[in-house]
Amino acid sequence: MAPKSSPEIQFVKSATFIKSAVWPRAYPDPESYPEIAVAGRSNVGKSSLINKLTNRRQLARVSNTPGRTQLLNFILINEHFTLC
Repeated sequence: MAPKSSPEIQFVKSATFIKSAVWPRAYPDPESYPEIAVAGRSNVGKSSLINKLTNRRQLARVSNTPGRTQLLNFILINEHFTLC
């Protein structure tokens, strides 16, 4: 008997890159959308998680060298909240 495959459920309908920023004054307006932050140590798969959640291969750039990303990337999800 073949194993049952679970149906693919996609919660993220749209994901749009907003901007990258270093300084808080360059961040998007915090009043515009609620924010969810993805934080963790270097080389733990934060970008891979974002790409998997959004079902996009290169929305968040994955680097082979740990510690390369030194910017906060802001991504608008479903026109409802910001993932950073």
